[in-house]
Amino acid sequence: MKGQCLMDVRQLEDAWAARAGAREARLLVASHVPEALSQLGIVRPGDRLVVFADDFADAFARGFVGCDVVLVGSPSADAFTAASEGFDASYDAEGPHLWWFVNSIGGFGLRVLDLRALGRAARETHALLVVDNTVASAFGCDSLRLGAALSLEALDRVCAGDASRKLVAVSVARSQLKRHRVDAAAECAHALFEGRVLAKLDLTADEAAALERGLDSLDARMQAHFDRARALAEYLAANEMVRNVRYPGLSSHPDHAVATGILEHGFGPAVEFDLIERSAGELFDALPGEFRTSPAGGATTRLSALRGKQGSTVRLFAGTDDPLVVASALDNALRKLATL
Repeated sequence: MKGQCLMDVRQLEDAWAARAGAREARLLVASHVPEALSQLGIVRPGDRLVVFADDFADAFARGFVGCDVVLVGSPSADAFTAASEGFDASYDAEGPHLWWFVNSIGGFGLRVLDLRALGRAARETHALLVVDNTVASAFGCDSLRLGAALSLEALDRVCAGDASRKLVAVSVARSQLKRHRVDAAAECAHALFEGRVLAKLDLTADEAAALERGLDSLDARMQAHFDRARALAEYLAANEMVRNVRYPGLSSHPDHAVATGILEHGFGPAVEFDLIERSAGELFDALPGEFRTSPAGGATTRLSALRGKQGSTVRLFAGTDDPLVVASALDNALRKLATL
């Protein structure tokens, strides 16, 4: 039955922690990862938050009042280190704390960051590395093992688009390293996490069931999303009616070499491309409606306009539907635009 779930919220959190390789995890209701991080309340006034997330710049500017929010234009460890100069960071629970926020895959262009290098540099400057792992997912990127102290993931795709509210999982890294060493960054994140008293999450039966089902089928579904994204990226890269196809699995992507060492099971479920002298809105009008209205993270491939419908940039999240059918629909729509 759709609404049946054998796990309560705590058990679901424990199941997610096990899946993410985390010390502990919490589930929150939030429209996106920056909002969830703000809800946690662990980034406090007086802290510095260094961010590479150009597609969520406004959310960071509004959501962390009293913090020194610094937006960097490069995803490199050097850029984050430079933006952290002059801040006396501490791993003590009292702080002040220096936070570095990145996506495993994200931002305009679907950039893939060298999380190993960032994790090492973060610890050298006493920073806490926070990774938005939504696009890659725990299936596609083990962000905690690579150096994140905290990993956050919006669960649309995990729930296969079936959850009625937006859920975000927050995972804390294990602090025990090899040879009995302790990771001070992870221990600090755990202390801050434990110090917060959050309202108990009240999941509906349907929401809990969607998450439980999603966890049970996660690997097979995510592999399907990844495989179909690759097929659609290759189709778009060969299509003369679009340009600037951005997908980490293509050798033309600026982070392709990094992605091969950071991502697992493929290169994620997302592809970006630009239209030639046409707008995203015009493309959407020429496509069947389900490509715009289907649930985020669901079985149907979904397209969005990154810079508004008047812009030319389109992001595609591959579903588990037939990529040949999707490619045919795109081809028909693009040919229709070419005749206008």
